[in-house]
Order: sequence, then structure tokens, then C-alpha cells
Amino acid sequence: MKINVMSQEDNKMKFLIEGTTPSFINTIRRISTVEVPTMAIEEVAFTKNSSVLYDEMLALRLGLVPLSTDLKTYKKPADCKCEGKGCNACQAKLTLSAKGPCIVYSGELKSKDPKVKPVIEDIPIVKLAENQELKLTATAVLGTGKEHSKWTTGLMVFQGYPEIKIVSGKHKDAAEIAAVCPRKVLEVKDGAVKVANLEACNLCRACQEKSPEVITVNGSTENFIVTMESWGQLSPKEILMESISIMTDKLKEFNKLIK
Repeated sequence: MKINVMSQEDNKMKFLIEGTTPSFINTIRRISTVEVPTMAIEEVAFTKNSSVLYDEMLALRLGLVPLSTDLKTYKKPADCKCEGKGCNACQAKLTLSAKGPCIVYSGELKSKDPKVKPVIEDIPIVKLAENQELKLTATAVLGTGKEHSKWTTGLMVFQGYPEIKIVSGKHKDAAEIAAVCPRKVLEVKDGAVKVANLEACNLCRACQEKSPEVITVNGSTENFIVTMESWGQLSPKEILMESISIMTDKLKEFNKLIK
């Protein structure tokens, strides 16, 4: 198996995996989205809330704010020595204090641990009118997407590496065949359709539908283009490495059960 990074920017990474199977890639996809732990607000203690929103609605909004995650420092409450009672090893505290008139944003959450803070600072939480106040203390813990969507890491999609076959020679209506491609994968040279940007193909097969006697498009069953986008709690590389680690642990446990 070979892995080559095709592009990487901010919280998005695109890479090519060669010499594997759809089931393996899909296993990594499922683990990456619902089993890799991230930090999210689980409990909120309100000292004061005179806004127009109920405590429950504000707590829901706060829980959906992506928080940067430090997997080396924190453990899931169930795996902590405190047995879930709450300590610095499994909980991070954040506070918020605001008085209207203003719009309260996620960036106003102040964390006691600089490694756990809102990834996006301009998410609106609530609008406070004159003399309305909001004071609270929030508790963030590690969790997984299979427990609640607020702990989901992001998304991962994959497709077979494009395999485009074109009949040799000049082609009638070559310009029309190339123009129908929405991603500019094809071009025309000397009256013939040619592949200009193979990796841009998303297997829509519009060109094949336009002229099936000239061109055929398929996706490889051994090589795959994978796109991973993080909500920001962890980097795509961290998500991928943690997914592999989790799968390895599962296989070790499975091997023990078999023996």
C-alpha cells in the first residue's frame, strides 16, 4: 500500500491510497467520523441568564461549538482514574460572561486550558438586549461521534482513481465531448479528445453519456482518492493517524478473542 498526499490546506487534505480495497477505506472512513474522540461541551452551569433563550437552548448551542482537542492530555471520563467524577485529566472548564446590548460569540468562551478553546471564534451564541446578562461555566469532555454528533471530527469521502479510456484517432464532435465535462478534465488536441487533468475527474460520466462509443470512464477498485475535511478539533493528519491506531487496537482485540 502506498499513500501520497495530493493537496493539503487548513483543515482539508486530499491523498491517494494505492493497493487497497474499498472495504478497508470505508472502515477508516467510519472510524474517522464516529470513533475518533474530540472535545465538546457536555455540561453548562448557568449563574445568570436573562437572555431570550432558555438555558437548554444555550447549552445545545454551546455543545455544538468545535473545540481544539489535545488527545495526549485528556482521557474519556470512562477511562479516567477518577472514574468519571471529574478531574483535570478528563475535563476542561470554560467560562463566559457578557452583558448587553451585544451579540455573544463563541470566541468569548474563556478556557482555563489554552489547548482547549473554540476553533471558530465568530459563531453567534445569543443576542443580548439592554441590561440582559449571561454568565456560565461549561465543562468539556472527550466523546465520539457515535455518542453524539457534536463530537464528530468532520467528514471523509473517497472514490476510485479515475480510469479513462479514449478510442484513438480523431473524434467527431470532440469539442462538444470535452465541453460537457464540468471539471475540465478533457481537452481537444488535433481533433482528438485528450485527458488534461485526470485527478480532477469525479466519475460523473457526463462525457461517456455524451459519446459512449468514444470514451469510457470507470473508477479503480484498488487505488482511491480520499478527501478528509476536519471541523477543526483535530487536523486531518491527526484524525487519520488516530483512526489507524483505533483500528489496530480493534484488530488486536479481535485476535485475542479468536485465540
